[in-house]
Amino acid sequence: MPTLASDNPEPLAELVSYFFTRREAILNNWRTACEQDTFLGNVSTLSRDEFNNLLPIVLGILEKRLLSKPEDIDPTIAATSHGLHRWQKSHALLETIRELNLFTETLYNELEAFHAFFPKTNAGFLVRVHRLIAQFMSETINGSVEKYDELQRLEAANRASSLQKAIDQMTELSRLRSTMLRTTSHDLRGSFGIINSAAYLLKMDDLSQEERTQYLDMLNRNLTNVQSMLGNLTDLSRLEAGEDTLQIQAIDVVQLLNKLVEVVQPMAKERGLILSADGPKSIPAQTDPDKLRQIAYHLLQNALQYTPSGFISVSWTKENDFRWIFSVQDSGPGITGKLTALLTKQLKPNVETVSVMSPEQSDPVSVIPTNEHDIPEGPVLAQTVVNSTHREGVSLQIVKRLCELLDANIEIETEEGRGTLFRVRLPLQYDNN
Repeated sequence: MPTLASDNPEPLAELVSYFFTRREAILNNWRTACEQDTFLGNVSTLSRDEFNNLLPIVLGILEKRLLSKPEDIDPTIAATSHGLHRWQKSHALLETIRELNLFTETLYNELEAFHAFFPKTNAGFLVRVHRLIAQFMSETINGSVEKYDELQRLEAANRASSLQKAIDQMTELSRLRSTMLRTTSHDLRGSFGIINSAAYLLKMDDLSQEERTQYLDMLNRNLTNVQSMLGNLTDLSRLEAGEDTLQIQAIDVVQLLNKLVEVVQPMAKERGLILSADGPKSIPAQTDPDKLRQIAYHLLQNALQYTPSGFISVSWTKENDFRWIFSVQDSGPGITGKLTALLTKQLKPNVETVSVMSPEQSDPVSVIPTNEHDIPEGPVLAQTVVNSTHREGVSLQIVKRLCELLDANIEIETEEGRGTLFRVRLPLQYDNN
C-alpha cells in the first residue's frame, strides 16, 4: 500500500497506484462475485486465463484514461474481442453483460475501499472518478454487445441460408422422386408389355416346343422382374414411412452371411461368375437378422446384376470390440462418376485416407447415416437417374435406409472398368433402450 499524504485532496497518482497494486485482487474478487451469482453457470468451467481473458488489458486502458494519457487500445475493440471469446465459450449475451456489470461493481467497491483508507479525499474527485469508471465500462459493455449483435446477425443469416438450402434440397428430392417413379412406371409398363406379348404368343397353336419354351422363359423372367420392382418399391415406401422397427437379437452373423451366399451361389454360376466368401468362422453380434439379410442381399443382387463376368467377393471381419464389417466387391464396370457423386452426396460423405481400390486415384467415401441429404444440382441428378436403372437406385436407397436403422456406416469405393466395393460397418452390440 503506497504512503499517501493526508493533506492531498485529489490523490490521482495514489488512486492509480492503488488500483494497480489491487489488480490481482480485483480480478479474483470479480471471479468470486461471478461464481456466487446464481444467474451465471459457466464460470467454474473456465480456467483463470480463460475467465479473465482481456480484462487485465481493460484495467490497463482504464489506468491510461484516469491519467488522461493516450490509450494504446480502444476499449471498445478490447471489449469486442472479449465478447467474441465469450460467444465462443457459449455464453449468452445476458451472461456476458452480467459479468461486466459485476466487474464494474468490483471497481466501485475498490473505489469505496480507497475512500475508507483515505477519508479526507475530496468527494468531488471521487464522484468524477466514479463517473469516469461508469463511462469507461459503458463503452466496454457496448463493445461486447455490438460483437454479440454482429455474431447473432451472422448466425441468423446462416440459419436462413441453411433453411433455404434445405427447402431447395427437399424440392429437388421431390422432383427426383417424380423422376424415379416415372422411370419405374416405364420399366413396369415395359415388363407388362413383354408379359402380355409372351402370353398372347403362347396361345398360338402352331408353336414349336423350342418357341414355346422361349416364350415361357420370357414370361417367367419378366414376371420375376415385376415382382422384384414392386417388392423393392414397397420396401422403400415402408422404410421411408418409418413403419419398420428393429428386432434386435443375438446371433452369429457369419452363419447368416454364409447361408445367404449359398442361396445366391446358383445365380452366380448361372451367370458364369465366381462368388467367394471369406472371413472368421464366427462373429457373435447383436443385430436385426432380417434387416442385415436385406442389406447383404441387395448388395449381392446389385453385384450380380452389374457384373457381366469375373468375380464377386463377400468378406467379413471384426474391426474392434465395438464394430464388425462385411463387404461385397465385384469386378463389374464400376459406378459412373455422376452416380458416385449422387450416392456420396445423398449419404453425407466423410472421406477417409486409405482406399482398397486404386488409392492413387480415388478415396473411399465413408457414409454416415444422417437425416441430412446433400442433393446434387437438378440437371446432374435428373440425368443420373434417367441413365441409371430403376433397380440400382431403389436397391441402394433401401440399403441406405436399412443402414440408418441399424446405426451402420456404408462406404463406397469404385473404379470405372474395374469394379465396385461396398463396405458396411455395424455395431456388435446395441443399447437396451
